[in-house]
Amino acid sequence: MKTSLSLAFFAVLFVVGFCDDTSTTLPVTTEVTQTTTEASSTTLPTKSTEPPTTTTVSTTSTTEPPATTSTTEPPTTTSSTATPLTSTTTPVPSTTVVPPTSTKAPEPPVPDVGSWNVTEGDLTCIRADLRIRFRIEVQGRTDYIVLSPNATSTGNCNATNDTQELKLTDSEYTLLMVFGKDSTNAFCKNITFSYTLPESSGMEYNDTHLYPVKLGNSYMCSSTESVSLKNVTMEVFHIRIQAFGTPGNKGFGTAEDCEADNKVNDIVPIAVGIALLVLVIIVLVAYFIGRRRSRQKGYQSV
Repeated sequence: MKTSLSLAFFAVLFVVGFCDDTSTTLPVTTEVTQTTTEASSTTLPTKSTEPPTTTTVSTTSTTEPPATTSTTEPPTTTSSTATPLTSTTTPVPSTTVVPPTSTKAPEPPVPDVGSWNVTEGDLTCIRADLRIRFRIEVQGRTDYIVLSPNATSTGNCNATNDTQELKLTDSEYTLLMVFGKDSTNAFCKNITFSYTLPESSGMEYNDTHLYPVKLGNSYMCSSTESVSLKNVTMEVFHIRIQAFGTPGNKGFGTAEDCEADNKVNDIVPIAVGIALLVLVIIVLVAYFIGRRRSRQKGYQSV
């Protein structure tokens, strides 16, 4: 009995020693996406000291597949859309600056000279040469009426009184001139102007003494004069007039010029006198210069 136990004990020791000297390695090959991983599994022997029990150690080989990290980078797609450059030329409208046109007022009409007289029998009591224009201000507008040479003349001499009249009539107006006199002078004591226009009408007058002259003479003025008739201005460009003529008188009496013409007449002789004075001075200077040169020549000859 003891001999059997001893043999069994030695048999166990022999088996354990044999297991320590022999080690079995099982290679495991795993292919994962072109990657080879060799995993070595070592079987460790299990030693049991219980004599009657034989323990079979099963070797478990666990193969852990290597962790493969697959990083897939999505392709970077650069979408380059070339925006076509469209050159848009916006036509600039040409702006023409039109200078403001100023409406020029029409030139006023220019009157002509007309001649009239008032005759009763063999007596021509009134004679008149007139060139007149009337300026009328109506509602901020200026209208003109010219005295027509074709205007009809009427009047009366009424030699027994101190009043004579001359009336000139046309389609648009009537001009009445009333003359008076005193012991030495004749004059125009009233002017009345009546007019009718499409947009206005009226009657204006002036009762101041105008154009005074000595009895038997005529009043004459070639300078422009303005006579106020309230809202109408009588512009006289030329006038020669005479009232209270005598029988047998065939024309105007001696003319008495207006003050404006006298001023012009005074300027003419003054201008002539100044021109003569300048001429005399030039002659004297030339004379003295010539005389001095002649003396110098005489000294040089000596």
